[in-house]
Parts: sequence; structure tokens; C-alpha cells
Amino acid sequence: MENMIIWGGAIVALLVGYVYKQFLNKNQIEDKLKEGFGIKPEDKNCDFEEIQLLWKELYEENDEENIDDITWNDLNMDDIFRRINACNSSLGEQCLYKKLRNIKFDKGKLNDFEEKVQFFNDNESDRIDVQKSLVKLGKRESNYYITSFLNNVEGFLVPKIWTFYLLQIVLFLAIGSVFVFHNIYVYAVAAVSFLINLNVYALMKSKYEINMDLISAIASVLHIGSEFSSYDALNIFNEFKNDDKVVHKLSRSMLFINVRYQKRYIADFMEIGALYLTGAFLFDFVFYNRVLKQIQKNIEHIFELMLLIGEIDTAISVASFRQSVGRYCLPEFHDKAEILYKELYNPLLDDPVCNDFCLQSGCIITGSNASGKSTFIKAIAINEILALSIHTCTAKAAEIPAGEIYSSMAIRDDLLAGESYFVREVKSLRRIIRAISSKQLVIAFIDEILKGTNTQERVAASAAILKYLDNKDCMAIVASHDLELIDLLKDTHYENFYFCEEPRDGKLIFDYKIHRGVCKKKNAIRLLESFSFPTEIVEEAKKYSEQFLN
Repeated sequence: MENMIIWGGAIVALLVGYVYKQFLNKNQIEDKLKEGFGIKPEDKNCDFEEIQLLWKELYEENDEENIDDITWNDLNMDDIFRRINACNSSLGEQCLYKKLRNIKFDKGKLNDFEEKVQFFNDNESDRIDVQKSLVKLGKRESNYYITSFLNNVEGFLVPKIWTFYLLQIVLFLAIGSVFVFHNIYVYAVAAVSFLINLNVYALMKSKYEINMDLISAIASVLHIGSEFSSYDALNIFNEFKNDDKVVHKLSRSMLFINVRYQKRYIADFMEIGALYLTGAFLFDFVFYNRVLKQIQKNIEHIFELMLLIGEIDTAISVASFRQSVGRYCLPEFHDKAEILYKELYNPLLDDPVCNDFCLQSGCIITGSNASGKSTFIKAIAINEILALSIHTCTAKAAEIPAGEIYSSMAIRDDLLAGESYFVREVKSLRRIIRAISSKQLVIAFIDEILKGTNTQERVAASAAILKYLDNKDCMAIVASHDLELIDLLKDTHYENFYFCEEPRDGKLIFDYKIHRGVCKKKNAIRLLESFSFPTEIVEEAKKYSEQFLN
């Protein structure tokens, strides 16, 4: 009796300890989610080859709706993604990337997304509940490949499935015959049939298990979708209820093979033995194929469910991003080729300088080196993308047109392709010209146009290109050192702005504020002085400069 009490107490203590540990883990997750909301995400490595898979599989071919690779890289959009990304699931990350990359203007979809963002911003307890579900889905490597798997699901079906049915029938008939005919030959046939099936199972098991990670990931997506369909909060989860029956049907179908799949991790010898013995009946392959058939039949529902879950996670991430930047606004879109920003800044800067900016056509921004021209035009371009994708601008106010966005900025030589800097520049500008059509406004951001060639030809070709763009449905926002462009384009619609600096205590002080007009100051030589270059170099540079002026 005493021993029973001791054992009973030990069991109770273990159960209490387990429940208490689960309680602590739950509280730790909740605390982490609360503390992380509205905070700048930690710098972390992102595998963009995995993150961009959903966009590549479903959206990359829509050229007119996408930010192309050159523009994406020019604007450091990988860093923008990292700055926003507070997603708790792989689908959230993939959906956020897709939103930033595929920016076709759709006011209705932006309004629907805004409703989700506002809901999660205003309802902490609901947000935490949803985030805990998303944490369970997580960022397992296999989750990132669901889209690729679904797009090629037919190739994963078991070939010649009828042979497995045949082997099953033969084994069942042989075993049934053992109970009817007590004959050594019948026993031999049953044994041979069993061994054949067991070998087939052993040989095929590894190939089938490779795909089970992906099926298990799909099962997790279905489970999360089922959880979301039970939420009554506002109407943002009503979309999940439409797929509720499909979700439950597929979940039931996956239950058997999921249970079988999880047993491979059990170290118990008896369990492993039982796994192989029952495997000889080849149910694993039959059910696996049946599940793939059902997935294939309901593939549109699964894609819809994935995108809905990803959008929920993205909405939470955007709500967190807005709080983390402090100053943001919702963009107002219009049909005019006009841009208005109040207190605009680049979200990648921790201590940015804000600028007001009003533009009614294209513009040329001049200014000295390191004065802020490139950072500013990147801020405009990035905010145009953020407006069209996540309905957010890092500014106090924004009134902008919806247009296709192209840039030509961070050009590099391509030694492998045998292309010079200038050739790469020309190709980059050509794609902007080709994008211009009567369908939609093109907003082009160009930094130091054609700087890869000599001054005379650069200015002449640049003026010709910009004049061409001025006569098309295009707003060209250009940063340049070439003051000669201003004179050559004085009869066009281009507006002029500039950045400048002030000498103070022997140093150049930049205020990074934009001004209307033309800056005729040059500071390359003064920068040499401020960085303590030898006097001999500075004086020689001044002498050469005077010769050029004369």
C-alpha cells in the first residue's frame, strides 16, 4: 500500500510538472510575442532563394506587375524586406515578399489588407492567439517548398499504382487461404508474397518519405486554416470558412499517413518492427497516392488557404512595422502625374532627415557629392513600392499616382558577360524606354545618368533620353552632377531641385534638405581637404580646375 502511494505521488508530481512546464512555455511565447510587436526586427540572415519561391512559381511571369531585379537591387529591397519582416511563418515571409515584388494597383485589395492590419493593431489578444497558431506552423525548410510541390504534384504520384493494389490482393488472398487450406504450399505462397511486399516496402519507403515532409507541411497549413475558420473576430476570418469542408476532408485523409510517418522517429525496436510488418500490406503507398489525388483535386483551395494564412501573417508584420517606425501614413492615390510628400524619409535609416517634396512632372536633382541626392530618390521609389504593396508610406502625408516603377542606379561591370559599365547602363535605360506605353504611367528613378562615358557624349545622350521621356507617359526623377543638362532641358517640363552643404570650422556640413532650384556649388576638392588629403594634392587639383574653367 505504501509503495502504491509513493508511485501514485510520483506520477502526480510528473503530471503537475509537465502541466506547469507547458504553462510556462505558453506564457514565454505570449510574452515574446507581446514584447516583439512594434520593435524593429533583429538583423538576421534570410534565405531569399526559399522566400521568393511562392512569387517565382505564381507571379514572376507577370512582368508589368512586378518590380524587376534591377530595380529591386538598386533600392536595397532585400533590406526593406528584412526591416518589415516580423512574420512567424514561412507563408507569411513568402506572402510579404510577394506583396513587395508584385505591385499591381488594386484599391479593393489594399482596403481589405488595411482592414486586417488595423484589426491586429487594435486587438492585442486576438493578435496573440493568431500569432501562436502561426508559430506552430513555423519556418521549417519544407514549408517554403509547398508551392513548388503543388505545382508539380502530378509528378509525385506513385507510378503504376495498380501494381501495389495487385500485390495487396495477392497477399490478402494468400493469408486468407492459409486459414482455409492447411497446406505447406499455401503457407509457402503466403510467406513468399509477404516477403516480396516487405522488400517492395523497404525499397520504396525512402522515396516516399522524402515527399512526406511536404505533405506534413500541407497538413499543418490545413490545420491552421481550420483553427482560423473557428474565429469570429470581425469578418477577416470569414474567408477561411469557405474552405472549411475541404480542409476537414483533406485533414482526415492525411491522418493515417501522418501517423505512420511520425512513427519513423520512434526508437523503440518493437514499434519499428511493427511498422515494417504492417508496411508489407502497402497501405502507406495506397493512402499516400490517394491523398495526392485529393490534393490535386483541391489544389486551388489549398493555394487560396496558403495565401490567406500568409496575408494574415503579413498584416501582423506590417502593423508591427508601422509602430516601429513611429511616423507613417496611408497613401492617397490619384490619376494625375503628381507626387506630394510631407516629411518623407527612407525607412532604412535609424535617424533620418525628413523632406517635403512636391512634383508635377519629371525633375532633375543636382547637388554636390554626398549631399543626399541618391538617398532621397531611393526614399521616393521605396515609398511608392510600399504604398502599392502594403498600403504604407514612411511620411506624414503622401498623395501619389499608381505607376510602374523602374530604376537605373547601382550599375556594375559584368565581367562574366563581358559587358562594360556603359553597356550595362545603356541596357538598364533601354528597359525603361521599352516599358513606356499608353497603359500606365511609368515612374523612373535614374542616378547619375550615363556616367560610364566621357562628359561631352554623356551630356548629349542624357539630354536626348530625358527629352524623350518628357514627351511620354513617364515621370523621370533624375539625380545628376551635370549642370549642363539644366540648360539643354530648359524648354522641357523638368523641374529643378538641389541638395547642398555649408563649410563650417574647416568641414563640410550636410543638412540633407532638398531645395527648389539649381545648385552650382562643387565640393569634390573641398571633400579632399575635409578628409585631410596632402596639401600638394589639393593645390594641384585646384590648379587643374581653374584650367578647365578657363
